[in-house]
Amino acid sequence: MTSYRLGLDVGTNSLGWSVLELSEQGGNMLPCRVVNAGVRIFSDGRDVKSKATLKADRRMARSARRRRDRFKQRQTFLISELQKAGLFPSDEDGMKQLQLLNPLELRAAALTEKLPAYHVGRALFHLNQRRGFKSNRKDRDEATRGVVSDSSRLLLQQM
Repeated sequence: MTSYRLGLDVGTNSLGWSVLELSEQGGNMLPCRVVNAGVRIFSDGRDVKSKATLKADRRMARSARRRRDRFKQRQTFLISELQKAGLFPSDEDGMKQLQLLNPLELRAAALTEKLPAYHVGRALFHLNQRRGFKSNRKDRDEATRGVVSDSSRLLLQQM
């Protein structure tokens, strides 16, 4: 009976193999002949020019879809919780009427006066829509030279 040995070289972009025939010499099985050998080279999965992975575009689209799905899931959950608490209407017409209201005006008015429950719900929903949003439109220097920034700096100095 003839014995063989299979040798594999597994790399990141290649697979090498060889088959050796073995013979017994002095009680040991030693290779005596190369039966066959070969190598298979795979592309590395990157764009030649930019060196970016070929899956990068798919990954970006997938992460954008997941981000949007999670946002919609949060919105749906918040609406259902606001409806349970009586802060949001259940019917479509009531929701459409609330969309016509300016949520920034509602939020400002809620600081000084009592609002109807649905208006408070609309203000809370607006806060959820802008969750974690930070504008990058202003330059850092402009952001630190504003009226609010100056007055907060003065308040910190007085404290």
